[in-house]
Amino acid sequence: MTTGCQQQSSLYFGTVEPRHGPKELWINNSSEPEWLDPGRCSDSTGGEIIWNTFEGLVQAHPATLKPLPAIATHWDISDDGRVYRFYLRPSFWSDGHPLTADDFVFALQRLVDPQTGSKYASNGFIFQQGLAISRGEAAVNTLGVRALDSHTLEIELVDPLPYFLNFLSFYSFMPIPQHLLQNLEKRGIDVDLWTRPEHVVCNGAFRMTDWQFRQHMTFKKNTQYWDASSVQLDRVRVAMVESSTTAMNMYVAGEFDWPGGSTSLPAEFMDHLERYKDFHSHPYLGVYFYWINTTKPPLDDPLIRRALSLAIDRDSLVKHVTRGGQIGSSDLVPDGLAGYEGLHLPVYDPVEARRLLAEAGYPTGQDLPAVTLSFNTSEGHKQVAEAIQAMWQQELGITVELENQEWKVFLANAEQMNFQISRMGWIGDYADPYTFLELLTSDCGNNHSNWSSKTYDALLEEANRHNDPEERLHILRQAEAFALEEQPLIPLYVYTRTQLIKPYVQGIWGNHQDRHPWKYMWIDESFEPDEENSEPVSKSRKDIQVHE
Repeated sequence: MTTGCQQQSSLYFGTVEPRHGPKELWINNSSEPEWLDPGRCSDSTGGEIIWNTFEGLVQAHPATLKPLPAIATHWDISDDGRVYRFYLRPSFWSDGHPLTADDFVFALQRLVDPQTGSKYASNGFIFQQGLAISRGEAAVNTLGVRALDSHTLEIELVDPLPYFLNFLSFYSFMPIPQHLLQNLEKRGIDVDLWTRPEHVVCNGAFRMTDWQFRQHMTFKKNTQYWDASSVQLDRVRVAMVESSTTAMNMYVAGEFDWPGGSTSLPAEFMDHLERYKDFHSHPYLGVYFYWINTTKPPLDDPLIRRALSLAIDRDSLVKHVTRGGQIGSSDLVPDGLAGYEGLHLPVYDPVEARRLLAEAGYPTGQDLPAVTLSFNTSEGHKQVAEAIQAMWQQELGITVELENQEWKVFLANAEQMNFQISRMGWIGDYADPYTFLELLTSDCGNNHSNWSSKTYDALLEEANRHNDPEERLHILRQAEAFALEEQPLIPLYVYTRTQLIKPYVQGIWGNHQDRHPWKYMWIDESFEPDEENSEPVSKSRKDIQVHE
């Protein structure tokens, strides 16, 4: 593949000279986000923006993901591990309004308030009264989150959670500018529009200044950000290109410095791309799976659901279709996560699959009522769906129709349970098995299976009450085995992250949650490709400088 760029090196895939200013970054975010509201967002494209425009009590270290001070400078923890007291640094919203502990109280109460309708309301169930509030059984102001004064926040948990501080860096726990929402409401403006560039007020390293629907967004450095002096980029341009092949070609031409964490590389080019120095691959805490709407016939029968799972040759899928080093798996929780021992369920057993289908009353599969598999626009999702469609036809004699949908339509249909089988991926919000297992709880807004079980819910609650880490993991494993016997979803593989990053872009470190804050990135103007030594020559720093 060639391009008429200003400077090109055989070591790198495309141009190695920026097409823009030295303090500007051009990236892709794959598609139009559903929400940029921290309390309502539940998709990765929206999350990418929120992580870079808002900041919570703690931040995740860009390489290790270790929780570090952010808006909170330090904290105290009670002896029983259930009460945390956070001390906030003096900081401001992007409009100059002081940020206080009340902004966090407002945000977290809003998260669990049933009127908000947050898919991530379950994240707030860790707080005292969170679950009761979401069910309408308690007043919002009874939530276990209190402002002791303008710069001191106290949080009371239901159970001591080993992953709590890591979890706090997630965007659901970002503060919300209460003064802005109140002002919009007084002016008769729809408060759902508060994240539009003409209204938005944020507290992160960057603020949005322009949003061209389904084209691009523009962000500028937030001069009110407490750590603005360490932010080297002045401007970030974020495109919304859904096609991974188009995004790759734009990268070659220098229109993207980094296709972004939400953009997958085309599987058919993987063997070619991995020879270049700007190709990067690292482990990723994510599982690719298919939701099954368990109330829609014929998939209301668990025998059929299990047959569908066992008829998928996952090893062949990752070797010949996805081709990015993914690990075929029938488990929901990745093996080894925080000491968790995976179930190691069979990844392919067509004989057992046919037996289960026959037991369900469809020995040849041909009489099975029509089934449709939905996926959002992406060459990769389409290729996976076509491969599995062929496997189900070959192994079970089942004809499955494929339905491609635009991202926002796809998310709306998932939320309304308007599907039979639907593609989904889940990236762990923190390094603990519960981040995956919570998906199947009865009160989880991201549970799109229509399956629920009091037994399953009780097992998870029992696990989180345990102080013994090994016993807790044992109970969580029991819960996963119980749920996958019912097969409300079909896990396919554990992700790896493969991406292209221009060699002059510094400040991106591989980590298992694929979080890459723009605040740590910069353009290395001194970069020069050294063809003879096959190594980049750079005079810029490469160390991580985290200001606490």
